[in-house]
Amino acid sequence: MSEAFLKQREEFSEYSMSRIGVSREMFDAFNRILTPHVVEVHFRKGDYLQRAGVPASVAYWLYRGVARRGMITKDGTDVTMAFSSEGDSCGSHHDLLAAQDGQPAQEFIIAETPVTAIRVEWATLARLREEHSIMREYYLKVSEHSIRRYSQSCLVRSMTSANCRLAAFREQYPGLEQRISQKSLASFLGITPQYMSTLLRQEQERSE
Repeated sequence: MSEAFLKQREEFSEYSMSRIGVSREMFDAFNRILTPHVVEVHFRKGDYLQRAGVPASVAYWLYRGVARRGMITKDGTDVTMAFSSEGDSCGSHHDLLAAQDGQPAQEFIIAETPVTAIRVEWATLARLREEHSIMREYYLKVSEHSIRRYSQSCLVRSMTSANCRLAAFREQYPGLEQRISQKSLASFLGITPQYMSTLLRQEQERSE
């Protein structure tokens, strides 16, 4: 797995370094330290990477596929929080931290498409951060990036116009619309699947 993992990471090296904001040296050092502790896993479309109600103990990095992170509200509404695709880390930071106190996850993570991912135990990552300063620095960069992504998602959902939210989604997740279901996209935008169909139909009519 060691050589395969390093090759997989190298495919997304420029993408990862630019998004997270780390140097080549930090990226390589992080991968070398992490390599002995990772496992490649596969999920079919519709499989859960994380279930709500169960303490979260695992973090993922996606090599292939798309995953959706969301939660079910008290009234039973499925709310999509974010999407992850190739080269992205995938997990609920809040749930992983809460699990350290034995609290169950509030969010689920589900495969929108078949997914190939790299799995690492959260407890292992915590131990590695204690042992290696470079791992702590990398974790800080990833945390900062996660906060920025969360803020972007909140900004999209705060827009009053569904058309504006759709345009912002396309800017935040270029090319993703064709890979996910209309139902999942509607959930992210905070509209019904029926209204999602109406928006797309109106777009098509305007373009004709």
